[in-house]
Amino acid sequence: MNGQKKKVLFILQLPPPVHGASMMNSYLVNSEIIKNNFDNKIIELRFVKSLNELRKFSLLKLWKAVIYYFRIFNELIFFDPDLVYLPVAPSGYAFYRDMFYIFLARIFRKRIVLHLHGKGIREVADKSSVKRYLYRRAFKNVYVICLTPRLISDIEGIYMSTPFIIPNGIGVKKSIPAWKQTAKNSIPQILYLSNYRRSKGLLVLIEALKILKEEGHIFNARLVGAPGDLTIEFLQDLIGSRMLTDFIQVTGPLYNEDKEKEFENADIFVLPTFFESFGLVNLEAMYHSLPVVSSVEGGIPDIVIDGVTGFLVEPGDTVMLAGKISLLLKDRDLRIEMGRNGYQRLIENYTISHFENNISNTFRTILRNN
Repeated sequence: MNGQKKKVLFILQLPPPVHGASMMNSYLVNSEIIKNNFDNKIIELRFVKSLNELRKFSLLKLWKAVIYYFRIFNELIFFDPDLVYLPVAPSGYAFYRDMFYIFLARIFRKRIVLHLHGKGIREVADKSSVKRYLYRRAFKNVYVICLTPRLISDIEGIYMSTPFIIPNGIGVKKSIPAWKQTAKNSIPQILYLSNYRRSKGLLVLIEALKILKEEGHIFNARLVGAPGDLTIEFLQDLIGSRMLTDFIQVTGPLYNEDKEKEFENADIFVLPTFFESFGLVNLEAMYHSLPVVSSVEGGIPDIVIDGVTGFLVEPGDTVMLAGKISLLLKDRDLRIEMGRNGYQRLIENYTISHFENNISNTFRTILRNN
């Protein structure tokens, strides 16, 4: 039976560090659906231990890249896959590394699937004709998976075929809908849960909360995340200087049950990011029946429906952000309705089961294509 299965070579990164792409890769390689339908071989790419190292070049990374190149070469000969799956980096040193892996698989005439978890290709290609040429070469005669329809524009003029669209998903428990279990607070609680980075819009959120306090709103806000280019000390000093110490708590990173409790205790979720491809944490908030206030950025508008499951704001627009949060602070019924809509949208479109079945069906389609 196993010999009848098509062979798939997975070349990917797994946690740690933990980020959206590595988490989805982890779900994929552990998927019973994928294991039952394909004969799989996994080459785990491990270059860094922390998020801060991701974009930094080092000779150690280069050496590891060469070692992985020969491992891939070996599997292409002896495992002889029918399909090669690679979540490709959209830019930087990692793209050039992945480009060599793509060309290697192409020498062996393999079907290649490139999964784009990030964005930024169009911006880089528009600045350099040389890089545009390299992108076009890398994306020639391959199959591409994008996370949402909006992200297709990032590879326009680079990829000449139609990509597959497969949204990310999260694990869900088969239980009573979350909105029926969530106790609402007498004082609304706002939750931010992401890394402490300027690109996540955290400083914009703090300024928006300052506006809300000055308007007389009563609320609690909790900022949950690991330090990035913003430290816990910096954020606490900033909050103190804005006279917001009684309104905002900086918790640092929380995991597992502690993280779940943050979602369960919250009334509103806010992620005013400047740069995002998908925003997996928004799905977690939707699963916990929270209205989501996020940005018109990347694929987020394909997930968060403005006015239905939450609100969308322009990145960096502090006044607009404060205004949308204000609407939710003042209207408990609106919070519950949007949270309920978000939960239903999550269950119908963005579970791990959806993700795994979509990947499996895509692989089957590609393998039938001569």
